[in-house]
Amino acid sequence: MCGSSEVRFTPLESETAPTLQFAETERLAADAAPRVESRVAKGQVFAERYRVEGLLGSGGMGQVYRVRDLTEARDRALKILHPRDDDEADDRTGRFRREAQILARIQHPAVPRILDSGVCSGRLFIVTELVEGVDLKLAIQKRGPWPVAEAVTIGATLAQALAAAHALGIVHRDVKPNNVMLQSDGAVRLLDFGLARGRGVDMATLTKTGVIVGTPAYMSPEQFQALAVDERSDVYSLGVVLFELLTAKLPFAAPTPMALAMKHIMEPAPSPRSLRPELPVWLDRLVLQCLEKDAGKRFATAAALAAELGRSRSDARFRSRRLATGDHVLEDQGQSSEWALVLQAPQEKTGWDSGMALRFEERFFRLERIDRPAEKGGRFAYRFSAWPAEQIFRKLVDYEQDAAERAQPSGGVADRLSRIFGAKPK
Repeated sequence: MCGSSEVRFTPLESETAPTLQFAETERLAADAAPRVESRVAKGQVFAERYRVEGLLGSGGMGQVYRVRDLTEARDRALKILHPRDDDEADDRTGRFRREAQILARIQHPAVPRILDSGVCSGRLFIVTELVEGVDLKLAIQKRGPWPVAEAVTIGATLAQALAAAHALGIVHRDVKPNNVMLQSDGAVRLLDFGLARGRGVDMATLTKTGVIVGTPAYMSPEQFQALAVDERSDVYSLGVVLFELLTAKLPFAAPTPMALAMKHIMEPAPSPRSLRPELPVWLDRLVLQCLEKDAGKRFATAAALAAELGRSRSDARFRSRRLATGDHVLEDQGQSSEWALVLQAPQEKTGWDSGMALRFEERFFRLERIDRPAEKGGRFAYRFSAWPAEQIFRKLVDYEQDAAERAQPSGGVADRLSRIFGAKPK
């Protein structure tokens, strides 16, 4: 005999542990520990209340079934923890209990409500609202790049759901399209808080063996490095989801988890506009800000990201911003623009020519066109596209270094070469 029980809330732990060695990220895809198979048969009544209608899915944490709640005559989702007979069983049980606690505490329409939890024949389970639809990963594979307005709406909803979790001190840690369900009525639901933890818990504490847990394609640099994480890690993962929504591609791909980790840690994310030029510049910048390597340069909170995604831009126009150099940068605040960057300068920039790369405010652009002033006193306009991720630099100018050198007395050819190639000739 077994039955259900109410969820008992306990504080989320904030333990510390020695830093995980980076080499252990090679084990990201490994899960070779023995598992005891004990699927529940269709038609079986589980916990004396839930009749199993069929298997919905199976993952690393457990199996999810569609069940009929015989007490309330409603269809629900039943998740049962995989039984394990190894030394990780206690940790897995703890994570499963934590999922029940977290789901019960988060109040947001995009997060399924937990309705019941308990133990049956030694197996922990939770019962939640049944979320029917298609997962976002499959939807992207079928549809390809998403329309901008729809992608922005999905991103804003997920950011709001994460903000509700973050307000309780909870970090999801596994934000990915597979954990996002699109319902037939258009509702977006964020699933699977099984890896969630409180702020500041390093990845080495997730399992007794020190194996990093998560999905490598969507993990933040600090997760790979076994550093303490906070809500900005979820912001990074959501940035990857947005990138994939807008381009139908991942920002980083590699044949092994180790190689993928190195790209997330070391390589700048490509511009979404380099893959889809019609994307608005503001959205390109937003995604790239989410994907900053330095967490301090990302949106500080999911709530701030949600607000930016939800901001009205229907009546916006180009905005001119004056730089300390005297140049002006035109920033596209609308829904589309032909150029990723436009710099207006009072004087011609010798050494700048079409096809060169410019590093400006930590991003790379390619100079496409130079418009010279039609009358005396006018400004030169340098128009740039986003630098294509698949191309290499043949000529690179760093804007800040170039400006600093132009401000000094001319040194002739040597200074000009320095501005173009980034170093003085020997």
